Amino acid sequence: MSNLRESIETYVKRVKDLAEHVRGNEQATRQSLIGPFFTMLGYDLTDPRECLPEYKADFGKDRSTKPIDWGFKHGGNFAFFVEAKEVGKKLAGYDEQLADYFAKDPNVKLGILTNGATWRFFTDIVNANVMDKEPFAKWEILADEEPPYHVITLLQKSQFNPELIRTFAHSQRNQNLLVGELTRLLEPSPEFTKLAIANLESRNLTHAVVESWKPIVANAVQEWARQRTLNAVLAPPPRESEPETSAGKIETTKEELDAFDTVAKLLGPDRQVAWEDSVAYFKIHLAEKRTWVFARLFMNRRNPMVAVPLPVDQVTQLAPGRTVSASSGWTSVALDSPLQVGELAAVFLAAYTAVKNARTGVDVE
Repeated sequence: MSNLRESIETYVKRVKDLAEHVRGNEQATRQSLIGPFFTMLGYDLTDPRECLPEYKADFGKDRSTKPIDWGFKHGGNFAFFVEAKEVGKKLAGYDEQLADYFAKDPNVKLGILTNGATWRFFTDIVNANVMDKEPFAKWEILADEEPPYHVITLLQKSQFNPELIRTFAHSQRNQNLLVGELTRLLEPSPEFTKLAIANLESRNLTHAVVESWKPIVANAVQEWARQRTLNAVLAPPPRESEPETSAGKIETTKEELDAFDTVAKLLGPDRQVAWEDSVAYFKIHLAEKRTWVFARLFMNRRNPMVAVPLPVDQVTQLAPGRTVSASSGWTSVALDSPLQVGELAAVFLAAYTAVKNARTGVDVE
């Protein structure tokens, strides 16, 4: 979907407009808020080959289990299950039934719990075929939270790949754990605060004075870390093969760095990548070797573009609906904006795999 972001914005407006009108009514919530989300992603809710409402699995004669609200299929097998509640209802405690169905089918790697305004996305990072207790992504629409664009992009029918979703979830879980640890580490202790303000504060460093400084010190530490990180990213070491010349100066932009971050998240921690900028384009390569380039990004132009070393027919299938062209062994995919890089997950995975196989002679999944 070339206009996925616009579609998501329209969907968010719909939820905000209709939420109060369907509050307390589960059937109306499904029809007005939840169903349109999956329709937006290309699924036909009326085709039982794609979506089975009120799907009930056989858990044995000694166990009675309620049906799940929707079972979505992909390639003939169940791909993910959705448990729906009426808008306004708290979702805590309603993930058990979803977990039962998740564990029942080994093909399923995604469980979704929603009331139309609150969305919870689960997978099985901790134990295979056992749905995690904590979702890897959350979305509170009525709280004006930013949509989880990466997750929604991977959920599209045209790009659905359960392993890519699981890879992203693994990366997101590690990131969340790291953020929590950094938050703990950056919470300044009284001793650290005293040391930081010793040359700034003229008053006696009483408990009250130290406590008043703690939030200021915490913000200062985070700003220091942000600036150090930004400076490191925006000032990479000189390149021996591509020095600056009078013909042009290498300028790494925020759009390029954001695009790289998106690609790295889509490929996950098991596929380590790095980048190198040049005057002509921004290169993404396998971390093992800078010459193993699998993507070229052209973000600094009116019509941004991504190029990969894949056959044009293959890219056309992986990026349906987009303008694709080929030149000198590279196939280019036109974008409406740099933000749409996240919609090419299948293209980047195929390009990474092709370069890895060609360079190492070892098949990778």
